[in-house]
Amino acid sequence: MTGHLALGRDDRLMVIVPHPDDESLAAGGLLQRARAAGAAARVVFATAGENNAWTQRLLERRVRIGRADRERFGARRRGEALAALSCLGIDAGEAAFLGFPDQGITALLTSGDEEALHRLAAQIDLFRPTLLVAPAAPDLHPDHSALAVLTRLALSRTAPRRSAPERARLLGYLVHTRVAPPEGPALLELAPTAEERERKRSAILCYVTQLSVHRRKFLAFADRPERFYLDDVGLDFESGRDPAGALHPVRLASIEAGALRLEIVLRARPGSFGRPALLLRADRALGGGGTLSLDLDWRAGRAAIRRDGAAAAGEARLRGGRRGGTVEMPLAALAPADRLFVKVERPFGFFDEAGWIEVPAPGAAGASRAPETSGSGVVCVVPCYNVGSLCGPVVRGAAALADRVIAVDDGSTDDTGQVLRAAAAGDGRIRLISFAANRGKGAALLEAFRSALSDPLFDVLVTIDGDGQHRPADIPRLVAACREGADLVIGERALFSCMPLRSRIGNTLTSAFLSRLYPRAPIDTQSGFRAIDRRFLEEIGRRVEGRRYEMEIQVLLLALSQGRRIATVPIPTIYLDRNRASHFRPLADSLRIAAAIFRGSRRVTGIDQAAEPDLSRRRADRDLRRHGGGDR
Repeated sequence: MTGHLALGRDDRLMVIVPHPDDESLAAGGLLQRARAAGAAARVVFATAGENNAWTQRLLERRVRIGRADRERFGARRRGEALAALSCLGIDAGEAAFLGFPDQGITALLTSGDEEALHRLAAQIDLFRPTLLVAPAAPDLHPDHSALAVLTRLALSRTAPRRSAPERARLLGYLVHTRVAPPEGPALLELAPTAEERERKRSAILCYVTQLSVHRRKFLAFADRPERFYLDDVGLDFESGRDPAGALHPVRLASIEAGALRLEIVLRARPGSFGRPALLLRADRALGGGGTLSLDLDWRAGRAAIRRDGAAAAGEARLRGGRRGGTVEMPLAALAPADRLFVKVERPFGFFDEAGWIEVPAPGAAGASRAPETSGSGVVCVVPCYNVGSLCGPVVRGAAALADRVIAVDDGSTDDTGQVLRAAAAGDGRIRLISFAANRGKGAALLEAFRSALSDPLFDVLVTIDGDGQHRPADIPRLVAACREGADLVIGERALFSCMPLRSRIGNTLTSAFLSRLYPRAPIDTQSGFRAIDRRFLEEIGRRVEGRRYEMEIQVLLLALSQGRRIATVPIPTIYLDRNRASHFRPLADSLRIAAAIFRGSRRVTGIDQAAEPDLSRRRADRDLRRHGGGDR
């Protein structure tokens, strides 16, 4: 549920913005509320907004814009900013202009300019805010996203000099986004009163230079609630979504086997195009760090890692295709860092595909720590069929992270049974179920579910395939998502382009069809890596009868039709030897899955319709998901 933002007399509000006008658009109501409460307020402008050449050309009806013209335009915009602040009740003495280059804050960030950081940190130290409001890192404007990171780095410079109670509470705002911001506990909202809306509108009207181009979009901000995000710089790798609610190109980040591994999914954007590059900004709390960059040319297979734009620092391994892939960077090539931020950048276009996000930094606390165990009450089911060379590590890895493991030998004709018996003999937590003949994956799972339900103590069941396609180390992440309230958690593979053709086609078609029936359906509909809440598992035992691969789609359809909460957790896309160990039959099993979906689609118009919104609502949700919203 979205929280509401309140201020008191003892609060000290600092609003940091990249350009004049952002303070009125994003926080005009909040600034008024602070003044009304008797709180101190200060606004820090990173730039004067001087480098807005096309708007200046239109406004002044001139073609050539030189340095003197930009300075004059910047002075005009500073005057507009002071007039707008006056409308909001903020004195001119409570405004500061840092003089950062307009459209150049990304360059400040990647250059490691400590002077710029210290100037920003000095403003924070001088005012000592209790509430600090700055851009959210997922903002699509490069200046906004870069200033979000600079603000957090500046805070890290001030933190050692302040005790915990003195440190500012940090909130982020979004101005440029393509999706409707999601609600949730990380979102605070302020709904301006009618009088506050009118004052905010008056402040926006002071920006004559910008209204010449953006009048309708700017004035629309006056009638919206103001929304602020908590802890918005890091990607939520549990959901794969950034705080703007969008899928970020960097879907997964991990440190393993001496390398930083990133999974990247690329999307075409009208405002951002050209060959993508990956930027990494490393930072140390005491100062220093550096920037690494590399071109994401998947066809080359390898890419030189450039340090600070020039010298080669090593070589990264690339695996993927036009729509994305994996990047593996040796840790030796990375600068020592306490924090590491990454961004996918394209050479053309005004906006970014996405903003900066924070990923695990080598050497940072917890960056390479082994996953914690998932706690009590977890049963893990591992279905196995002719995977003798692969299933042993999976079962033993699951046993290290779950309270009990149920391994099912589904009538294997190789040495799978022998491997599983050896694992069970060496660990009392592993129980083996064996079928004399192959019954199918669905039958194996349902038999294991019945066995698990005989244990009254467990609360979460995890299924993980025995062919090495999933990492047992990711079990705690799925369990955590389930314990946060989800009935069904699906380990979602980000990189369909890396799938073998027979898997990719089935996943793509199934996902496309389900999304028309259920706009909230996950993208990866056939992942076998799942966590299931016990109460939903009991319902599955009563309602699901599938014997082969269609059983898993039946479980998903049951969850969707009943309106249950479904969560996704990004997992690596792993296929060993092009997935030769899979026993999926493209024709027969695809027909079974299609039949299951067809039966489910008929129920949408019947008794299960009440669990879904009406048809027009579903279509609206689908359109929003595909095309997104937008501010400007």
